[in-house]
Amino acid sequence: MKELEEIVGAAVRDLADDAPPPFDLATAARTQGRRIRRRRRTAIGSAAVALLLVAATPFVVFRQEREALPAAPTPSPSVAEKDWWDQPYQLPGGLIVTALTGSQNDNIMLDRLTGTYWQIPRAYEMVWGSPTATGAVVSDGSTLRVLHGPDSATSSVSNKVGFSPQWSPDGDRVLTTGSKEYAIWEVAAGQGQRIQKAPLLRDCKVICYFTWLPNGKEIALPQASGGIVVLDSETGNELRTLPVQGSPAGPGAWSPDGQFVIVVDAADLKGPRHVVDVRHGQVIGTVPDSTLHFLDDERILSIQDTTAEVYDVKGRLLETQTLPAAFAGRTVSVGRP
Repeated sequence: MKELEEIVGAAVRDLADDAPPPFDLATAARTQGRRIRRRRRTAIGSAAVALLLVAATPFVVFRQEREALPAAPTPSPSVAEKDWWDQPYQLPGGLIVTALTGSQNDNIMLDRLTGTYWQIPRAYEMVWGSPTATGAVVSDGSTLRVLHGPDSATSSVSNKVGFSPQWSPDGDRVLTTGSKEYAIWEVAAGQGQRIQKAPLLRDCKVICYFTWLPNGKEIALPQASGGIVVLDSETGNELRTLPVQGSPAGPGAWSPDGQFVIVVDAADLKGPRHVVDVRHGQVIGTVPDSTLHFLDDERILSIQDTTAEVYDVKGRLLETQTLPAAFAGRTVSVGRP
C-alpha cells in the first residue's frame, strides 16, 4: 500500500511539473510522451495515473479558454511580421509599400495617418494602393471602389468602365479602361467619373489599357498596328505617336521625364521586359518579368515575391533587398513617403 501511495504521489508531482502552458501544443506533445513512458515503468500506478489525467484535463482546458484573445486588427502571422507592420516599409530607391494583395481575405493597406498597416476586413479580389495618400482602389469582381481608410466607407468608381485602374501620379484621379472608352474618376475631389470615347481601342489586340504619363496630363495606349499613341486625358484628342513596339508594363513603366518606357512584348508575355527609348524606339536594356517601377533617378525597381532589385536602364543589376516572408505570393503597390 505504501508503495502504491509513493507511485501515485510521484505521478502527481510529474503531472504538476509537466503541465503545458496554454496554446503550447509542441510542449504538450513532448510531456505526453514522457507521461506514457513513466506509466510503462510500473503497472501498479497505471490506473491511478489515468484517473489523475482525467481529473487534470478539465483544468488545462479551462485555463486555455480563459486566455485573452489578441485585439483586432492584429494580423495573423501568415499575413505580416512585426518588424515591418508597424511602420511604412521602405523599398530601395526611396519608395514605400502602400498595399499588398493576397487572397480575398488577406489584403493589406497602409494607413498614412498612423504609419501602420491594417488588414482590410472585407474580401476583395484585388487592391491597388494610392501612391500618395491613404486610400486604395478595390475590386469585388464586378465593381471598382475607393477605400479611403480603416474607418471610412467605400465610394464607387465604376461598374461599367472598370478595367485595370491606374492611379494618377499625384494620387488625385483614377484612370480605368473599358471596351470602347476610358474613364477618369476625380477621387480627391469626390466627384464622379468623366467618360471619353476611345476609338483607338479597336486597334488594341492584346494588352489594352491606358497608362498615365508622368506629367499627369497625358495618357497612352499601345496599338496593334504599331506604336504607342499619346492622348490628352481631358479631351481624348490624339497628340502624338511614339515609335515604340510593345505595351507599357503597368503604372510605373514610364521614366520621370518620359524618355524611357518599360514594355511587354505581346508575343512573349512571360519573357523579360524591354526598356525602350521613346525618341527612336530602340531597346536599350532588359529587366525581369516582375512588378516594375521607375524611380526618380531613372533607375528601375523590380519586385518579385520576396526580392526587390534595382536596375539601371541598360538592365544592369545595382542593388538587391530581401523582403519579409509575408510578401511571398502577393502583389505589391508602391508610393512615395
